[in-house]
Amino acid sequence: MSKTEKRTAEVIEQAVTGEELDSDKEPEAKETLSIFEALRANFWVTTLLSVFACAAVGLGGWFMWTEVQTMKHSMESVDEAIQSVNSQLVQIVSLRETTRDIRSQMERLESGIARADERNQSVINRVETVAEELAKAQVDTRNSYVLAEAEYLLKLADQRLLIEHNPETATNLMQTVQGLLAKLEDGRLLSVREQLAQDIQLLSAIPHVDLLGIQAELLALDPVLNDLKLPIRRFNLESDSEPEDDVQKFLDGLRSFIRIREVNAPITPLVSASDAGRAREVLRLSLEQIKVALVREDQELFNAGLAQAKRLSRHFFDVTEGAGKRVMTVLRALEGTQIARDIPDAAQGLRALRTYREALTQERLSTAAVKQ
Repeated sequence: MSKTEKRTAEVIEQAVTGEELDSDKEPEAKETLSIFEALRANFWVTTLLSVFACAAVGLGGWFMWTEVQTMKHSMESVDEAIQSVNSQLVQIVSLRETTRDIRSQMERLESGIARADERNQSVINRVETVAEELAKAQVDTRNSYVLAEAEYLLKLADQRLLIEHNPETATNLMQTVQGLLAKLEDGRLLSVREQLAQDIQLLSAIPHVDLLGIQAELLALDPVLNDLKLPIRRFNLESDSEPEDDVQKFLDGLRSFIRIREVNAPITPLVSASDAGRAREVLRLSLEQIKVALVREDQELFNAGLAQAKRLSRHFFDVTEGAGKRVMTVLRALEGTQIARDIPDAAQGLRALRTYREALTQERLSTAAVKQ
């Protein structure tokens, strides 16, 4: 330390402690004090400047910190945007690959559709060609139409046999078909006409039964049933069979022991009016049973209905005259009628005609293919 500095320190210490300065050192001390005062003034200025500088540095640091935080947030947002852009780029790349695959698949499908269209067009051309050839063949001849009409009539005849059991109508239709085939004058139809002739012979051998006529007779009896009357003398009822010889001899022997007197008053019938009414309704039901048997061609039901109707008529009503006699006449006329008929298989001609038409179609198709 220099002497001046030491002296200055001593003067300052004395000034601080309040000690008196030496007389011989007073001018030097004053100079030192003035210097001290100047230093102190500079110190405060320096301190104030330092404070202002620190404040400025703090403000600058705070401003820089806020800027740095702002920049940091901006960088984070930029990073997020970059990440989203990267993800979008990845998606775009994947979409491009998917689009490329889809385009390749579409190209394959378009090529497949084109090939399919070519095949379809070729098939359509062939079908049109065959159709034209068939149309030309059919225009040249009317045999196809006649054969189609004949097959339709044979189908109709077969339906009549299966559903209606009507051999007469089926025979008429088959004979019509024979006439149509005769107009063609084609020797290849000989087997078909032979099968058809066999069917006609089978149906002609079936006995004819006028089922509609029988039903008409039974329907005509419905109003007659209301006019049936009770028997006045039961002894006058007709019997189905004559008494046997032994019974007749026995009755002849009894005549010597029996006195017969003539009585003018009529004998009271054994059947009451209420019984006759019920019997009339039962008789009506028996006639309905006979009608059902005719529709079903049930021989057993038909015979049972006739027997029951005859028994009711004899037992409850007067059958010697009037309405009773008409009923018994119709029922006796129907006895022994065979309503059940055995319908044979008469579709051989239809099957033969179908086979012939199929063979004819195949022949025309093969001819058209050869021409191509």
